[in-house]
Amino acid sequence: MRVIAEEPWSWFLLEDDGKLFLDVLVENGAISFGATAELNPEQAARYAREGIGYLSGLSNEMRHQALMRQWSEPPLPADWAKRSVAAVHEWRKRRNE
Repeated sequence: MRVIAEEPWSWFLLEDDGKLFLDVLVENGAISFGATAELNPEQAARYAREGIGYLSGLSNEMRHQALMRQWSEPPLPADWAKRSVAAVHEWRKRRNE
């Protein structure tokens, strides 16, 4: 797993085994949590065409759905949290070198 792109304090785009996942920070007052989704083929194609701007819009949609309790996170592997945190740490380490 590796981080491909980031909008600080908003979202990370991760790649795992050829699949793309958008991990979004959702905040509402004192509460914050993450919402993660695998990009479907159409979303991945739009990202390839439109770049970061598309992901920013998609993250806003995900954030709104999560706050409206219309978000249901897809099943992720049991070790997802551990591997995604390690990928983010590695990303930040490389960016600060």
